[in-house]
Amino acid sequence: MLAAWFLHFAWPGLLAWFTPDDLMNLHGVAFLSPWQIAAAKERPAANLVLRGLWELFGLHPRPYRVFCFGLLLANLWLALRLFQRASGSWNAVLFGGLFFAYHAQLQDLYFNTGTIYDLLAFAFSISALLCLPDSAENRVPFPAGRAAAAACLAALAGGSKEVAVTLPAVMALAAWAWNGGRAAWKTAALASACCWAVLGWSLWRSPMGANPAYQPEFSLAVLNARWKLLTADLLYRGPDWSPAAAWLLLAAAVLAAAWLRRRAAWLALGILLLTPLPLLFLPQRSFYAFYIPYAGWCLLAGMVLDRLWSLLPLQRPALPCLLVAALAFLLAPQHRWLSAWIRQHYYAPYERRVVTPGNVLRRSLPPLPRGAAIYFADDPLPPAEEEPHLLAFLCRLKARDPQLSVWRARNPGQNVPESEWGRFAAVFRLTHTELIRIR
Repeated sequence: MLAAWFLHFAWPGLLAWFTPDDLMNLHGVAFLSPWQIAAAKERPAANLVLRGLWELFGLHPRPYRVFCFGLLLANLWLALRLFQRASGSWNAVLFGGLFFAYHAQLQDLYFNTGTIYDLLAFAFSISALLCLPDSAENRVPFPAGRAAAAACLAALAGGSKEVAVTLPAVMALAAWAWNGGRAAWKTAALASACCWAVLGWSLWRSPMGANPAYQPEFSLAVLNARWKLLTADLLYRGPDWSPAAAWLLLAAAVLAAAWLRRRAAWLALGILLLTPLPLLFLPQRSFYAFYIPYAGWCLLAGMVLDRLWSLLPLQRPALPCLLVAALAFLLAPQHRWLSAWIRQHYYAPYERRVVTPGNVLRRSLPPLPRGAAIYFADDPLPPAEEEPHLLAFLCRLKARDPQLSVWRARNPGQNVPESEWGRFAAVFRLTHTELIRIR
């Protein structure tokens, strides 16, 4: 039912084309061997997955979207398992699952294959958490294979995205919340060591350290602004959402955890508070980057609604389903309106300019000499100041040649007179309907 709810709103993402981030990421891994990617300093686990998809499907956008939707559905299942294990209540699973299954501010996860790093980090992180023993298992010998699986999954999470840096703290909190005994603490320690080892290797001398988009700024002003934006997106609030309201929401979450008087509630609070910390001092990120913290919000909300339901004087087995149906009825118009607005303002304008000519180029670019230089006398793709490398990435990926030199008349300093076209192996004119070889 929850998968159908998700697909009802998110299915247009299956038809999405390559975003500029997608092409950049593919260009970064397509011409490296698996060994080179594994030894690289940046997100080796996720890049190996991306390299495998490239090897299987090349420059065909649909399989990438299908794979990402498979991850989204798998992550929904993992989240429901986490909710059930933490709360012990199927009602809490149902309430929290309705919130988690779809959120319009997570549109990047539904439309952008560049968020595969976040999808994989979530899958590996939650899977590692679920490997920890609970109170029902702490009196029996804990299988060594399961501890090894937790360590491998934590390492893969660290190799997928840097947000996994907080996974050790969450695993320690889960070991305490689930009362898993010494086996849980040992497993958490082993998994934490593996996660941080991979992250340490990935971040050591990583080129991301010189990227301004990854330079933190530790100040209360930055924290205040980022927390305001995070909670505004969480609750579908606009610019009128105030910092005071954002911090009051955090206070309400703390009070809710205290009112529930359960360790699992503090685990949910820890997930929603600890996992966003690596992002709250960086330049602004969209809500998709808070995919893991969002699971904590959903778990806490599910437990609160479950407790409120249990306090009702009239208890009927069908009542939770009726409450979920009422919630769905209230949420559906908000989901539909905001998802349509985001698509219209962010994805549709890009795809109107790129998809048709991009597909023409993807299907029609002829074989070219290795390392050749080619020239586009005209094309309808976005100008260089908007997407400086889009055409070059497309041509190199289609030709499977990282040395292919792509010149473009519309790029500054690359407008070559016709008398000099002889220096190029081919000269093209790209339109929305055909690729014309002029020379």
